[in-house]
Parts: sequence; structure tokens; C-alpha cells
Amino acid sequence: MFFILYASVAQAAPLDSLLQLLPHTKEDTAAVLLYIDIGENYRKSGKLQPAAEYHLKAQALSGKLNYLHGLYYASDYYSFILYQQGKYDEAIAQNKKMLALAHKHSDNYQAAIEQWNIGACYLLKGFNETAMSCYLEALEYFEDNDYREETGQLYNQIKSIYALIGKYDYAIRYGQKSLEMQTDTLSDAFGYSLQSLATSYHSLRPPEDEKALACLQKALRIASLNNNAVLEANVHNAMGNILFRQNRTDESAVEYLKAIAVFKADAYPREFCVANIGLGKVAMFRKKFAEAEAAANRNLQIAQSHGIRSEEKNAISFLWELAAARGDFAARNRWKVALDSVQAILVNESMLRAVEELNVKYETERKELQIQALEKERALLRGLSIAVVAVLLLALAALFLLWRWIEQKRLFMEREIMRLEQEKLLIATQSQLDGELKERIRIARDLHDGLGGMLTGLKLNLESVRQVASFDNLGVDRFNNAIKILDDSMLELRRVSNHLMPDALSKHGLRKAVAEFCNVPSGKIVFDWYGSDERLKPQLEEVVYRISYELVNNALKHARASQIQVQIMQELHRIALIVQDNGVGFDTSIAGKGMGLGNIRTRVASLGGHFHISSEIGGGTEAIAEFVIE
Repeated sequence: MFFILYASVAQAAPLDSLLQLLPHTKEDTAAVLLYIDIGENYRKSGKLQPAAEYHLKAQALSGKLNYLHGLYYASDYYSFILYQQGKYDEAIAQNKKMLALAHKHSDNYQAAIEQWNIGACYLLKGFNETAMSCYLEALEYFEDNDYREETGQLYNQIKSIYALIGKYDYAIRYGQKSLEMQTDTLSDAFGYSLQSLATSYHSLRPPEDEKALACLQKALRIASLNNNAVLEANVHNAMGNILFRQNRTDESAVEYLKAIAVFKADAYPREFCVANIGLGKVAMFRKKFAEAEAAANRNLQIAQSHGIRSEEKNAISFLWELAAARGDFAARNRWKVALDSVQAILVNESMLRAVEELNVKYETERKELQIQALEKERALLRGLSIAVVAVLLLALAALFLLWRWIEQKRLFMEREIMRLEQEKLLIATQSQLDGELKERIRIARDLHDGLGGMLTGLKLNLESVRQVASFDNLGVDRFNNAIKILDDSMLELRRVSNHLMPDALSKHGLRKAVAEFCNVPSGKIVFDWYGSDERLKPQLEEVVYRISYELVNNALKHARASQIQVQIMQELHRIALIVQDNGVGFDTSIAGKGMGLGNIRTRVASLGGHFHISSEIGGGTEAIAEFVIE
């Protein structure tokens, strides 16, 4: 493995347990780490597609939460999957995006990690010099800051470059230094370092296969301990190659089969080809030429479909050897021509890679020079801009202060006009109510003292006539009916007079007046008085009485209530009226705008009080009016 990957929070938990946590996890940083752990479990079991999906989910959620480290982790895991799929340019683009983010946030450690991962991709693209440059830049930071684990793993990457160019003695030296620097001897990274060092031991001339097998055995234990199927399969591939060269073909075949169980052709084409061609060589050694040829042809098909030239060359080379072993010289010559053609393509691609690497290096240097020139120009412009901005800011500040003063002046005038208009309206309303109260008192007095007295006198005269006059039966009935009409008229007169100005209110006060109209035979109305019952100003008593009367009448007429609760609480400086019913209720947004409630609100406002009504359909109604007692 070339990438550096992070240890996830729940790494040791089985995949099923992690998946069961998903429905109960909120969209927070813990969910980001859970997605990463699930993705890593899928990746280690060789399922790259679901692994990529979960790492992309972790990226999206980290961006939404502005969780920087989660974004780094998820992005690097995802780019490693792209790397494993051979999508090196996409992986490089992903890591460069994170490199820019790390520089923006001055995160030098993360910047070194991204340089490392970019170098790993360039290494597999064949850009050995560029890869080494990236590795050395990351190594400088890790060595200067005493990051032993990261330094050890980077030594392993440098070892890989030496191995690729055939300098196995240097590769082994850096591989050994890598193991010495790493402190976590049970980590996946340590296991991959062992497997890589074993490959270098095996590639020496003469090979040191016993040392290689010892490294692989240790790596195998680490892979099993960490449940890392990919590392385990890589170890089986390497062991298969060593055992085959030692003519232990049966054992090598077992190792290749274990590797193929993980390395499916569609997900790991390169690794599959290594194991499958190994099985083909075992078959050829056993003289099972048809089986060997089938393995080679399958490798050739996979290598060509995935564009893996090195494995295409290995497959054709093996078919050439197989034709020679079978004595089929025509096929041998045909495969020799194909092999020469592939080798020529490989040489050409190697030259193209060298040219592309030079071009990348040239473009990079050219862009760096452009950036330096732009930086100088920007520094010059920055000074001028600061001066211009300072002048503009001063001008804007002056304009803003002027505008704010004008706006505050305007708002003050508007509030003052509104206050005066409200006072004017309040005075007009109070005058109207005062006039109305006086007029009610006058009319009630006139009706009671004038017309009431006249009707009483009329009744007395009629009673006198009854005593001296004689009537027949019809006359008596008519006379009695006239007396009854007179009595009804006197009752109606008293009712109208009382409505205009209740006698109980003017003589005995608010408590007795409200108690009288609440005292109905049905028992529907319950009246309670709390606190002091000292007399109030006539205008306040009259308004409270009218409001309570109006609210009770509304409840009786419209609410269809079985009980109405009327409460008055009088304190030293406050009086409150509460009317509640258990009736059908109404929609206050519609019915609350009627004339009756409008009149109540006007009366309350005229005395500086507060009125609130709440109701629900089927839930009854509650009305509250409060006044300050001056």
C-alpha cells in the first residue's frame, strides 16, 4: 500500500454492527466517522463500490457540518479507492483539492499527508522523479517534527521507488529503516511495509527467500488480526510467487487460490492477474497445458480490457513459453511477434510518460513563476487599494452617520405624530364615553322619575276606578287586561332604565351590579369576586359592567355553554375581569373582528386597559380585560 490512511474510531467493529447503528445516528460528526468506518470495512473486504459510496457520504456530511478533519479523512479514503481502481488522475485531483484546503487553514501536517498521497499516484503513473519529489517534501516535514510513524512509512514508499528501478539493495535498506521507525507493529501500515520488504528480498539476485517468507508470515498475522482481506490477499500472492520458485507448486497453488478469493477480476484486475498467472504456471508445471492456456488467455483479456500493459506483456510472455513447452513452434513464433509488439508499446509509453512528466514539471514551474509575478503585482496594488479604501471608508462613515441622524430624526417625528394621534383618539373616545355615560344617566333618570311616575299614578287611578265602578263580566276582563298591560309597561320601563344605567351599579357599586345579572335561575353563570370591593370611578365601573354584560350575553346567545364563569379581581392599583365558558368556541381570526368585540376593545382602550380573547373550535372561550386603577 502506498497511501497513508487514518485509524478510524470503530475500526475493530464488524460491518453488521456498524450498519445497525445507521438508523439511530444523527447527522453529526459521529455519523461522519461511522460512514468512514463502514466504507473502510467494505474496502478491506474487497468491495470498492459500496466503500466509495460511504466515503462520499462522509465527505458530503463533513462539508455540511464544516467538519474539516472529517472532510480530510473521507476524501483521502475515497482517493485511495480511486487509486486502487487505477483512476490515478482523479485521485491526484482529489488530493490536490485537499492540499489547497490544508494550505488555506495552515495545516502543515495534512499538507504533508496530501503530498504523500499525490506522490503515490504519480508513482503508479510511472512518474518516478515527480513521486520522489512529493515524498521528499512530505518527509522533510515529518522528520523535522519527529513524526516517527509517518517517517517510517515514507521510508517504505522511497523503498518502493528503488525497487521499481531495480536497486533492491537500496530498497531493502530503506525498508528496514521503515520498520525500525514504525512504533505500531500491529498496524495495517506495518503489515504492508513487511509485505513490500519481502518482495524486495525475493527480487535480489540471489534471492533471500527465507527472510522474505519470515516477513510475509508476520504480515499475514497482522492482516488476520486487523481483518484486512486486501493485505492478506497481497501476502498470499507474494508467498505463492516464492513457493513456486522453490518448486513447492502445491503450496503455491493454495496461496494463489486464497488471493483470488479476494481479488476479483473487476475490482482488482492487476492483483487478480498476478494470482491467476501463478495458477497458470502451476498448471504448466503439471503438464496441464489447456488449463494453463485458459488462465493466460483470461489474463490477456482482463489486461487488455483494463489497459494494464505490464500484465498484457506477462500473459503473452507466458503463452510464448507455453507454446515452446508444447512444441508448437508456429504458435511460439506468433506469440513472439505479439510480445515484441507489446514491448515496443511499453517502451513507447515509458518515453511518453517521461515526456509527460517533463511537461508537468515545466508547467508547474511556469505557473509558479506566474504566481510569483502576480504576487508582486498584487502586493503593489494592495497598497494602493488600502489607501483608496481608507478614503472611501471615511467618506462612507460620514455619509452613514449623516443618514443615521436623518433617519433617527424621521423616526422620532413619526413616533411623536403617532403618539399625538393616539392621544387625540383616546381623548375623543373618552369624551364620547363620558358623554354617553352622562346621557345614559339622564335618560334613565328621566324614564324612572318622569314616565315611571306617570305610569305609577295612572295605575293608582285605575285601581281607584275599579273600587267605585261596576262592570259586567266582559268589562271586568277588559279592565284587568288593561291593568296587566300597564304592569308589563312599567316592568319594561324599569328594564330599559336599568339597562341604561343599572340602579344597583349607581347605588351599590360594581360587585352588586354584576352579581345581579349573573344571578339567573338556571345556575349557568357562576360569579366570583376577589380582593377589595371599594368603589371605583363611575366611568371605570360602567365600562367593566358593560364589558362583562356583553361577554356573558355573547356566551348565552352563541356559545351553547353549560357553564359560564365570571371572575373579577380588584387590587390596589389593578382590576381584572375574566369570563370563561365551556361552549362551542369560535375562530378568533374571523369572528374576533365583529362589531361586538370591536366595541369591547374600544371601551377597554379608552381607559388605557388591555383586552385579550382566546378560543378554539369545540374548546370554549376565555376573555380577559385589565385596567389600571389611578
